[in-house]
Amino acid sequence: MADAKKNTFSAHARAATATGLLALSLGFTPAYAHDELVSTNPAADTTLEQAPSELELTYSGDIMDVAGANQVRVTNAAGETVTEGEPEVDRTVVTQDLATQETGDTYTVTWRVVSSDGHPIQGTFTYTVGAGAAQSTEPVASEETEEQQTQPAEPLTVASQGMSTGAKVALFLAAAAAMMGAAFVILAKTKKRK
Repeated sequence: MADAKKNTFSAHARAATATGLLALSLGFTPAYAHDELVSTNPAADTTLEQAPSELELTYSGDIMDVAGANQVRVTNAAGETVTEGEPEVDRTVVTQDLATQETGDTYTVTWRVVSSDGHPIQGTFTYTVGAGAAQSTEPVASEETEEQQTQPAEPLTVASQGMSTGAKVALFLAAAAAMMGAAFVILAKTKKRK
């Protein structure tokens, strides 16, 4: 009698495991979302009295500190770069040193960083120092929506990062399918013995 109950419990446990694996293999897995830019200092589309000595970008998740992958470029209305050195990453904050900037100019910030999920994201915004530039040589996209400002870029392949998220999901699904198959075989053998 105890053996019958034990076998019934074991069969139920295997069935529950198989059901859970089936749910996972059908796509009930956690969703992965790219991080996004949540704030900037100086703030986007603002006018400052004094030029900042650095630019600070804050994101919704930790930014991966991959050599050469994170880039911040600040240019004046004439297209001249005013960034100095490489950006520094400290968890969710990316800081870029800036050279001396002229008063009475509009600056365009173009950034590209590696999101915590391993995918690059990018965007652009402007700020003005003093009265701003009389005429920009390039059209400034200051009316972009938040969705346009934080766009996923092409996936970055970095060997040191290990497997991509897609490869991990595919491997997980393959393992789940194999385990589910094994669970069904065990259940079938259990039924044949009864």
